[in-house]
Amino acid sequence: MRIFLSLFFVINIFCLENSFAQENGRIAAMEVKASAVVTDNLFMLTIRNIDLINPKVEGDFIKVSPIHSDFAGMFKILGTPGARVRITYLQNELIKEENSGPGEVYAEYVLSAAFDDIQFQSALLDVGEGVFPIGPDGELYVWLGANLDLSAAMPGLYLSEFIIELEYI
Repeated sequence: MRIFLSLFFVINIFCLENSFAQENGRIAAMEVKASAVVTDNLFMLTIRNIDLINPKVEGDFIKVSPIHSDFAGMFKILGTPGARVRITYLQNELIKEENSGPGEVYAEYVLSAAFDDIQFQSALLDVGEGVFPIGPDGELYVWLGANLDLSAAMPGLYLSEFIIELEYI
């Protein structure tokens, strides 16, 4: 019963407002238009994470080449075939030991990209930004390498988050 009375009250208010607008010679009209332009999305799949544990240490450095190393991280970007994509990433950072220790690791990140899943034929992107066309199959492969300077590192926990941005241009 309560639902019926509420509905009746709403209908009466609507009729009252409608008759008030007509008696005063005013007519209220409202029109709302909405439109959306949908562009194709870019999808990025992580195939494998970069492995910074197993590569050999050369003095105070760990080097993982995005073109030649089996330890490089790998991503697959899916998008519109032939479209151009801008890839932007943080090129270097200083990673501090998590528990307020005195240690630091200087990290320099390097990417390479190719149409096909052929790492040694990928093009180097070492300046933090680049534009690549998506291949005819709608795929672009990206490899992540890193150069780590451990000369100021102390035993401890070092955490970082690699961020990569993709956009159609």
